[in-house]
Amino acid sequence: MTGRITRLIEDQQVGTIAAEDGQDYAFKSIALGQTKFSDLSLGAAVTFEPIEGPRGTLRANAVRRLEK
Repeated sequence: MTGRITRLIEDQQVGTIAAEDGQDYAFKSIALGQTKFSDLSLGAAVTFEPIEGPRGTLRANAVRRLEK
């Protein structure tokens, strides 16, 4: 799935992605695939695998920044 970064909290290494399906997916730096947290920016296009987290929350796994 694809989406765009809408929130980044650097000191906690977490963020949110607005996905093409209209949902928001949270992610942690541990969920990044071949991308460093420092390489992400607001509005950056990414791909990811949607997963269900604890208590039914939407999470993003294997987050990768798309090339500019």
